[in-house]
Amino acid sequence: MRSRFSHWKWFALPAVMAGSIGYWFFSGASLGPSSVYALQIADARASRTELETKDYIASADQLSRAFRDVSKSVKPAVVSIKNLVETNIRRRGSNRLPQGLPPGFEDFFGGPDMSEGSGETRRMQNGLGSGVIFRQDGYILTNNHVVKDANILEVYLSDDRRFEAKVIGTDERTDLAILKIDAAGLVAAPLGDSSRMEVGDWVIAVGSPFGLAQTVTAGIVSATERTDQGITAYDNFIQTDAAINPGNSGGPLINLRGEVIGINTAIASKGGGYNGIGFAVPSNLATRVVSDIISKGAVSRGYVGIGPVTLTPEIAKQLDLPDSTRGVVVGYVDRKSPAQQAGLEPGDVITAINGKPVTADSAIIRMVGETKAGTSIQVSYLRNGRPNDTTIKVGELDQKKQDERVKILETYGIQVEEVSDSLRQEYGLKPSEGVEVVTVLKNGPFARLQASLVIRSVNGRNISTPQEFYKAVESAFEAGSLRMVIRNADSERMVRIL
Repeated sequence: MRSRFSHWKWFALPAVMAGSIGYWFFSGASLGPSSVYALQIADARASRTELETKDYIASADQLSRAFRDVSKSVKPAVVSIKNLVETNIRRRGSNRLPQGLPPGFEDFFGGPDMSEGSGETRRMQNGLGSGVIFRQDGYILTNNHVVKDANILEVYLSDDRRFEAKVIGTDERTDLAILKIDAAGLVAAPLGDSSRMEVGDWVIAVGSPFGLAQTVTAGIVSATERTDQGITAYDNFIQTDAAINPGNSGGPLINLRGEVIGINTAIASKGGGYNGIGFAVPSNLATRVVSDIISKGAVSRGYVGIGPVTLTPEIAKQLDLPDSTRGVVVGYVDRKSPAQQAGLEPGDVITAINGKPVTADSAIIRMVGETKAGTSIQVSYLRNGRPNDTTIKVGELDQKKQDERVKILETYGIQVEEVSDSLRQEYGLKPSEGVEVVTVLKNGPFARLQASLVIRSVNGRNISTPQEFYKAVESAFEAGSLRMVIRNADSERMVRIL
């Protein structure tokens, strides 16, 4: 029995090995490179058949062609902008440099003919940005921060031609600027309708990131009407994930019809580079700025004469309003302003303009500013918790006066005016007695004070005009001590500021 089993074992062993080897071979584990490649070829041919017969490939190819056509159509209209500052450099020593220096070294050392003690004007690059030609006669749209403080602006076209540009006008509130170069017959990119753009729409950004001219990136519209970013006074951006980097500023954001629907302005980034969040000024806003600057030399903006303050839960509690109340508190009302004539008073809470809810002071500033002077707006507001409506005929903002107000606030942290007749009568004040608080900076030294208070004296000195008040405050700041007597409808008391 043992002998028979032993012989059977020798016959069985090759069979087992053959079975294992056969399984290993036919399972593909033993295929050499040529066999694997043959399988890949078969898969490739099958996939190629699918690619040639499916409609979605045709659609993708059409999209690719659209990107190419849009890029080609706008390329000659996109420019690079160098912001240059002129400096005078004086050198001493030999007026000749060694021969055989590499190209460019003579410029680095100031040129080959610098005589002892002579002065030379050098152009130093202060910044780099982009722009887009919107008129064939050389008008260029870009960002204000690209051209700000420039002595000289050099514009480079797509064929590397260089022009010196003249600033036609700027608008700091929207961070836009218009330049002009002495050229004609240029390719201009059309300004489209940014209100038609929706989240998810394809867009293309073109510019000179890091000095790399004519760089094209693509993405989608990530959001519209993005506000309260602290970028400009009139924040209302198109947000995109198209790659935008330093140097893209002022360049166009373009839709797939080849129209400019935004001017790339800023990025949200901790490191200063691309993080997928970029902001562009909508073309509709840019179109209005362009029209005003070219026709009037400055941008015309609406004015109603209120100081808006975002309603917070704390302020709502002070006004005995529910925590859920949303709106903007009227901090002050300018005298003889459209808002005063329409009946608005300090303490009113504006909840909507033309039926559109408002929840932040920046929204009212932007909505009123973008309204054409002479246009009437419908304002819904709460007074003592009760809903009201009024119609305000928007006036035109006096930019000079507004700038003076901002300067005063930045300097002193408070703005005052002569006491109004109605307040003087309510508080029982004599003529030429005190000044009325109009507005205060939230984080300034006078932040504890409120509008409609009357300041009667500063450090024991009676005050009767705004000029006297500011002069007294300057002296108090220098002395490091500031006490004031203030008055409201109920009482008169002394407060210590410093």
